[in-house]
Amino acid sequence: MDGVRTITLAVLILLFAYPFTIYPVIIAAWARRKGRGVEVAAAADFPRIALVICALNEQGIIREKVENSLALQYPQGKLTIIVISDGSTDRTPDIVREYRDAGVVLLDRKVRRGKIANLNEVIPSRSEEIIVLSDANVLYDPHAVMRLAAGFSDRSVGCVSGKVVLADTTPVDLDRLTGQYYSVEWQLQENSSTVYSMVGADGAMYALRRELFSPCPTDTLIEDLVIPMGVVAQGRRVVFEPKALGWERGVESLAEEFRRRVRIAAGAAQGLLRGNAWPRNAPARFWLIFVSHKLMRWLSPITGTLVMLAALVWSSEPVAQATLAAVAAITALALLKLMTGWKHPLLSAPFYFLFGEIAMLIGLLKGLAGNQTVLWAKADR
Repeated sequence: MDGVRTITLAVLILLFAYPFTIYPVIIAAWARRKGRGVEVAAAADFPRIALVICALNEQGIIREKVENSLALQYPQGKLTIIVISDGSTDRTPDIVREYRDAGVVLLDRKVRRGKIANLNEVIPSRSEEIIVLSDANVLYDPHAVMRLAAGFSDRSVGCVSGKVVLADTTPVDLDRLTGQYYSVEWQLQENSSTVYSMVGADGAMYALRRELFSPCPTDTLIEDLVIPMGVVAQGRRVVFEPKALGWERGVESLAEEFRRRVRIAAGAAQGLLRGNAWPRNAPARFWLIFVSHKLMRWLSPITGTLVMLAALVWSSEPVAQATLAAVAAITALALLKLMTGWKHPLLSAPFYFLFGEIAMLIGLLKGLAGNQTVLWAKADR
């Protein structure tokens, strides 16, 4: 019986640790064996693109964003810039109108409907082959759109995600740990693209073939998961293009970061319940990527809770005692960080790990209950 308990607890610990520690090694080794070959299209072959920018009360950044978009390097006459003002009550639409003679298209929605409702209406109405979706507060490298477009020279590719770097995140230790997290995440995305396809895309910068767009329910919480998964369901791949660069101002408080993580987890739960976040018509290797990279991470708060419950129930077992000691140490370090505010990786790493797990658990519960609003709480900048 003691052996059964030890094995059961060890399996639970393995399930918890696998997506964070074991899977990255597996996908990296697989990608190295497979290698990556990407064809680059000649400029004359670049498709027509509609750059769709969704904006809500962005008067502080929208002029810079429009001018940044007009400065993008892309074959003349093949790029159309569209700004959707989703019920903005500030000067956002007035500022965009100033660029009408430069060819910028303004869609001024007087009533706020949410990003998905606007995309469902606008994307099918366009004639361009490729749609690039962008947030209003993300500034692109001049060659970013060209880099995204180059990926479509491979007919197996249906969606290309860019690399958006966060800047000016506070507090400082959150900025450092967030940077480390994204470095690992970008590597996972690149390796997944090499093996087959990544799961989801970066909502601040991704492109897809218009013909592959499937309208989402208007209350969809994270469209940059559901829309790319719809692309995969049609037999095409979603790939990461690290040379398509953008910059976005990071979160300015723990509360803002907490809300962001809760929303993502709620959107994941929503997609799983509805079925539009699951792989469909996908090969086995994509199922491995999906389960390992996303599903097991989303479920990690539940797996972690099971680990602690099992360790408490079987506390006489050596493995259980070691587990409880590790949990106690991590919790103590996190609490010390919370109470003192000290900025040291030994304290910050446990704190932000537990911070993320708690946010994910709350988000999963909100997603299952269906009480996470699709209209995000916009941060004051």
